[in-house]
Amino acid sequence: MSEKEKICKAILIGESGVGKTCIIVRLVSKDYRPNVISTTGASYASNIMEFEEYDKRLNLQLWDTAGQENYRGLTKIFYKDAKIIVLVYDVTNKRSFEEIKNYWYQQIKENSSEKNISKFILFLN
Repeated sequence: MSEKEKICKAILIGESGVGKTCIIVRLVSKDYRPNVISTTGASYASNIMEFEEYDKRLNLQLWDTAGQENYRGLTKIFYKDAKIIVLVYDVTNKRSFEEIKNYWYQQIKENSSEKNISKFILFLN
């Protein structure tokens, strides 16, 4: 890695079926696929972003985590070294928002190694 390229680990968390995989597919391939298969465990994608005016590159490492309850224990390992955590919920599914408040945000506090981690909430409809 050169001085011109920085690495940034980002993870997407939230309930199953809220659109985490669709977001990553859109970022990486510029394509929209609404009917993707649910992630089991986790998946990884990378997107290089060029900032020519600053002569810099950002290697955005995107981790797509499974939202199903039986995979929640596995998700904890992906918080390590993450700089960005994106909490995703579906506006048509009130439970997915309740779980952001009641479960996922607490997991960030318990498992994140970064004190100044950036957190974003995305909602999909």
